[in-house]
Amino acid sequence: TRSLFVDEKTGCSGLAMDPKDPNVLFAGMWQVEMHTYAMFSGGPGSGLWRSADGGATWKKLEGRGLPKPPVGKIDVAIAPSDSKRVYALIQTPNQGSIWRSDDGGESWKVGSWQRALIGRAGYYIRLAVSPANPDEVFVASSSFHQSLDGGKTFRTLPWGGDTHEIWIDPSDANRVIVTDDGGMSLTTDHGKTSRRITLPIAQLYHVAVDNDVPY
Repeated sequence: TRSLFVDEKTGCSGLAMDPKDPNVLFAGMWQVEMHTYAMFSGGPGSGLWRSADGGATWKKLEGRGLPKPPVGKIDVAIAPSDSKRVYALIQTPNQGSIWRSDDGGESWKVGSWQRALIGRAGYYIRLAVSPANPDEVFVASSSFHQSLDGGKTFRTLPWGGDTHEIWIDPSDANRVIVTDDGGMSLTTDHGKTSRRITLPIAQLYHVAVDNDVPY
């Protein structure tokens, strides 16, 4: 059953479920057009939505401190240790990069304006919160970023490049895996040491064809 649909140009770029209450979900919706020659990110379809009934119905969150539309790609994360703490990573031209709510999404305030957090948003933008500390936030982008003050400031960690996904052990916040274009970085001691795992994968960037038909 399709429960959340904006328009034919808009899809879901981020989804978070409250681990303490699976009825509460947040969704980041992203309006985007991709062509061989360009990507057009953002528009009136992009926005942040909330459900209180397990995704059966949704309400769009507007105003109350959130950036003014139009915005671009969005990811969202709920702090596992504090359901009222919600973070949203939002692609904007000049309104900020990360927003924080301390009341379950009712009101928001901009945390960081650091442009690197939303650099090349069409390829990246992933957000995660430590299960042990609601003030510790990770952002995967063209680099990997960590905040220890609730999203106000971020530092870059040397955990790979072109990072795409973050996994944190829900029972042990010291175990973190960060994936990137070439593999993953794994730490079991909260980043004091890490192990690099290279995977036999590749990205295909270019294709050349002749003018014969068929190719």
